[in-house]
Amino acid sequence: MDKRPIVIQEMPKRYPTDGTFELTIRCNLHCKMCLFRHDDSENAEIAAGELTAKQWVELADQAAKAGTISLLVTGGEPLLRPDFCEIWEGIYQKGFLLTLYTNATLVTDKVMETLQKYPPHRIGVTIYGASPDTYEKVCGNANAFYKAVDGMHRLMHLPSQMEFRTTIIRDNYPDFDNICELVKKEFGEQYKLIQTRIVTNSVRGACTDVKSCRLDPKQNVELAFHRGINLIKKYIGESYDEKNLYAEIREENRDSVFQPRLTLFGCNAGMQNYTISWDGKLLACQMMDNFSEDAVGKGFEKAWEDFPKSVKLPQTNEKCRSCDNQSICNVCCASRYAETGDLGGCPDYVCRDTAAVVELLRRKKTWKQK
Repeated sequence: MDKRPIVIQEMPKRYPTDGTFELTIRCNLHCKMCLFRHDDSENAEIAAGELTAKQWVELADQAAKAGTISLLVTGGEPLLRPDFCEIWEGIYQKGFLLTLYTNATLVTDKVMETLQKYPPHRIGVTIYGASPDTYEKVCGNANAFYKAVDGMHRLMHLPSQMEFRTTIIRDNYPDFDNICELVKKEFGEQYKLIQTRIVTNSVRGACTDVKSCRLDPKQNVELAFHRGINLIKKYIGESYDEKNLYAEIREENRDSVFQPRLTLFGCNAGMQNYTISWDGKLLACQMMDNFSEDAVGKGFEKAWEDFPKSVKLPQTNEKCRSCDNQSICNVCCASRYAETGDLGGCPDYVCRDTAAVVELLRRKKTWKQK
């Protein structure tokens, strides 16, 4: 273990520049791997507890005055709210760089009229399969495939930057190449599919059983990296050596491993990033509600100011602290808690994922795309 002393430094100032407004955790789809989806039997109670349009617009005004520049509007499925257009118009007028995340199945004429008048700077649409059959397996709704593709085509008419996102589990893994081709064929060669890197266990009381449907870590890593490695080989040629690359990565990140983490959670959560949940709680990130403040009752600025007072993290486990692979590990407080129920725990799935990355980078043989 490294013996270099760690110098205690004062934590940098916090500025709430990047926000997320989670309008609802309800959704019209039933995706097996969703981190937040609750059972339909809870929808009435959830809907009754959601912030009103007026409250969202008031929070947007407070957040803008506090320094928020970029704002993501998401869910659940935000278009599921009947007052979405009212909320969007009110938020838009505060001057944020706005991003909308949607599954694109609920893009009505009214929604399009609102978005044409108040276009997002960026739209992230989720696509879970290249056929009704795959949508039925993953989302429980075959017809959602046609609605999603139609909604995406409609959103393409907006002057917004489009991103196509997906999460791959066992049910849509065989369809992965088809999804990539569908995006290119329907929307253009310039669009690349953004894949969720690691699918962690569900959080915040969600009803889904992610562990039963996600890919094996080795399979997940190969799927995530094969396109990038093949591109590197295409432009660099046979001189490319994964083992040497791994050594370079380790050397570049060696010093950063031992630097003190001058943040609340070791990332931007609670430092620049925040989430306002469907029921008005200020969270560090959408993945984690262990620590929160009442953004409605206190007001945004006071809630942001008070948030660090509630944060109490356990010591990270010895296995992670002494691990040689921590510089390339995707672990964070949120994934630790989602996987182990402990903010300082060692998540086996992420650990095996990192080991698969190390193995991939060490290989000498070209991994061939299936």
